[in-house]
Amino acid sequence: MDPRAILSAAVGIATALFSVEASAQSRGAINGTVRDSAGAVAFAEVSVAGSDATVVTDENGRFRFTGVPFGTVELKARRLGYTPATQLVQFSKGTEPVVEILMSAAPGYLPPVEVREPRQVFESRLRGFKERSTKGVGHFITRERLEKVSSYRFSDIIREVPGVRLRTLRGGGSNVTLRGANCAPLVFVDGFPASAGVVDLDMFDLGMVEGIEVYSGLASIPAEFVTGRGIERCGVIAIWSKPFRPKPKRIVQQAARSPALDSIVSEMSIFTVDQVDTPASLIVGSAVPQYPDSLRREGIDGRVVVELVVNTDGNLDTASVNLVSSTHQLFTDAVQQSLATAKFRVATVRSRPVRQVLQVPFVFKTEKVSQNH
Repeated sequence: MDPRAILSAAVGIATALFSVEASAQSRGAINGTVRDSAGAVAFAEVSVAGSDATVVTDENGRFRFTGVPFGTVELKARRLGYTPATQLVQFSKGTEPVVEILMSAAPGYLPPVEVREPRQVFESRLRGFKERSTKGVGHFITRERLEKVSSYRFSDIIREVPGVRLRTLRGGGSNVTLRGANCAPLVFVDGFPASAGVVDLDMFDLGMVEGIEVYSGLASIPAEFVTGRGIERCGVIAIWSKPFRPKPKRIVQQAARSPALDSIVSEMSIFTVDQVDTPASLIVGSAVPQYPDSLRREGIDGRVVVELVVNTDGNLDTASVNLVSSTHQLFTDAVQQSLATAKFRVATVRSRPVRQVLQVPFVFKTEKVSQNH
């Protein structure tokens, strides 16, 4: 082979490698988060002005660009239901900026659904349990804890209570005693004493239990569980059965947002709030989340925003629902369950029902509602 051709090829390769290396040295990475006033905005589209570079934020609102040229970089964020936002970044060599882009909800979207108190089916029956759980006396096992237990055996959850001793009975079942006692505690079921004898607690299916409260000593037992006959001297275990709730559907999508939604909107198969004559709206009371017990006790407020499509019959298109932002997973779970019963007033264009995409904010507040309201 001609030595000059070999030399020329070598020079070409070296030049190409130098160009690639120089290009790499003139570019870097930018990390960031897209947020609104309440928290992260998931599945927002972020782009670099003047280029085709585009990414979508994850469920925590985070994004990352690589191969961005150094200098002044303009980032643009957009999401259905939000006013587009921009952020300038001074990007210099040797740095990897972390950027926060703030977005605000577009005007005209639904007002927040306020959740101020833990809504409860059969609330009168369970009100005492809720009130006593806030006083710091006794030990309480709530529905939230029960739903995290993989076992349905009562003895598997009651053994978590300090001072509980379990002894397996001959022929099966368990005998329970509490700290300092030499006899079995008195068991109450939905406020009524089961005083016919020793109760095998494993006969109760945890899947049917709403809450459990345990009192080890006479001094700690509330008046509601004092019989006047002394049969509660070895402590009390009160069991509250679970009220009926429709089985929640897995509605809120926490993976990637449906990529077809924007294109469907652009094709006018689904309308936005500014394109309709009468916008869709949530029927008051049809979707009211239950305030998570643990967050309520800690006085934690929160906010969840979901994006969804309302069909022409007023029902929710369950495949369309996406989580936009959330301040806590338990709030997200509560909203998800409430959406199983959501009903909407239908959007119209020239008196014709149409499908509409909208955002529904749910605001959780722990303060008490005035009795005059």
